[in-house]
Parts: sequence; C-alpha cells; structure tokens
Amino acid sequence: MADVDQVVETPAMEIANLSSLINRYLVDIEKIKEQSKTQRDMFNSAFENDKAYQEQSQQVKELTKKRNAVKQVLVKQPAVMTIVEKQKELKEELKDLQDALSRYLERYQQVAKTNIIESEDGEIREIVPVYKLVKKRV
Repeated sequence: MADVDQVVETPAMEIANLSSLINRYLVDIEKIKEQSKTQRDMFNSAFENDKAYQEQSQQVKELTKKRNAVKQVLVKQPAVMTIVEKQKELKEELKDLQDALSRYLERYQQVAKTNIIESEDGEIREIVPVYKLVKKRV
C-alpha cells in the first residue's frame, strides 16, 4: 500500500487556522449575545406591561429610597467608616496577593513543566490558565 502524504501543519498554517476558528467563535458568540438580549427584552417587557407589577415596583423603589437614606446616616458614623476603609484595604491586598500568585503559578508551570502542584496540606491542585479576548485600546 502506498503511504498517503500527510500535510504537516506549519506554525503559520496553525496560526491561520486558529485565527479562523477564533473569528468564527467570535461571530457565534455575538449571535448568541444578540439572541439573549432579544429574549431578555421580551422577558422584561412582560413585567413593564403589567399594572400590578408596576405598582409593587413603585412601592419597592420608595422603600429602597428610605432604606438608603438610613444607610447613608449609618455609613457616616466613625466606627462604620473605619470598617468600610478596612474592607477596601483588605480587598486591595487580596487583589495584589492574587495577582502575585498568578505570576508565580505561571512561572512554576514554565519551570516545572507541569500544571499540578501539591499544597503544604497535601492537597493536589491544578494550575488553570485563564485567557480571554478584549478589544485593544488605541
């Protein structure tokens, strides 16, 4: 039997193929987003056109305004202001630690050539890269 010639995919061909796949997925994602928006709009209009729902919604808005006014008074108290500031600090510290961990995990994966790491308590964890596509700012 004669061997069938196999086409070896070059890096340029692979990039072209991947670009094509990515672009097709982007189109599919946009179509689904548009369909989802249409369905969400239809769902919302069902509530907007119901008088009983609108009356209840108005009452909720009024009560929410009153609640928010009380909340603003409470937030201005020194003890609560201290808590709010501490929450902001903790949130920022957590973000910094997570960013650093992400960089260390990326480097560990490159050096160790594995996506598995064992924690100090013996738990096996998997390093999962997160990729997403965003529009480039010009």
